[in-house]
Amino acid sequence: MTVTPNMDNTLGALFIGLIIASVMNGVTYSQTWFYFSSQNREKPDELWLKLLVVVVVLLDLAHQVFTTHWLIQVYNYCVTNWGIVAGLDVLPWSYYGMAYPTGLVTVIIQSFFVWRVWKLSRNLVVTLSIWVISLAQFGTFLFYVARVFEIPNAEQLSLKLGGYAILVNALGVACDITIAVAMVFYLRQARTSIKRTNHLLRSITIFTVTTGIVSSVCAIMVLSMAGAYSGTNIELTFYFMLTRLYSNSFLATLNVRDRLRERVASDGIITTSNFLNRTAAAVPVSSHELDNFPRQKGSPTYGGDQEDDVTQGTVIAVKVDRITDTQYP
Repeated sequence: MTVTPNMDNTLGALFIGLIIASVMNGVTYSQTWFYFSSQNREKPDELWLKLLVVVVVLLDLAHQVFTTHWLIQVYNYCVTNWGIVAGLDVLPWSYYGMAYPTGLVTVIIQSFFVWRVWKLSRNLVVTLSIWVISLAQFGTFLFYVARVFEIPNAEQLSLKLGGYAILVNALGVACDITIAVAMVFYLRQARTSIKRTNHLLRSITIFTVTTGIVSSVCAIMVLSMAGAYSGTNIELTFYFMLTRLYSNSFLATLNVRDRLRERVASDGIITTSNFLNRTAAAVPVSSHELDNFPRQKGSPTYGGDQEDDVTQGTVIAVKVDRITDTQYP
């Protein structure tokens, strides 16, 4: 679809995307503060996970530096070089630099979520299959950035490397959706006959789908806008937000754990093990009823006069002597 470029769909779209990305950068810092402020709990995260958070935040900061330079460049387009059409085709150095933190953040966070799939499923074939998609995206990205410095202007960039940019985003969408589907599948397999446990798993599943789909939708918008409105900067509006969405989904995944623990504590539930290790069975602190165990005649729980009736439902009493809090990423 051919669209006539104008101020709204070129500089206007560019300006809107840069402003939204800058606001989302502030959200990243807020989530980072929340993460480290909660590390004084009884069982803080391991050092490697804290370092990973620092690396992601620093890459996000680098992306913001390039974003800020683009905001300055918009001023040059609109004021300093006003009326100079050739000036609009010149790409600032920040465009080339912005690609590096975007690609690194993407592969790091996708690898983290692939690791979560492995912890949950212990299925090597599924895990490696997803990771191969992520590495294929990163490999295509490296080829793209190696060639992008050879391109002098925006028009030539779209003609010569537009296909590679589409492939990078398409592989990103495939990886994100596959991760979300795998997480949902294995979380559903972890369901038990205990309603409270299933409610907790349902919350985790909804959160997993939400964090995975948001980045996928943004990448799809980059693809669709690039195809539907070629010659404009509308796709850049979503491209600038993509790095922020990955960073914030990663940090939100870490921060939501405290909220889940609070819900477990308030509901009087203990987790028997790590939900990422495929087991998420939970029981209340008081006795809980489980199905599929035969009743015993004369059981004091149901009265001494009650006859055996396997078809009426069965009960076993579970007494909890100790509550153990387990960590999960």
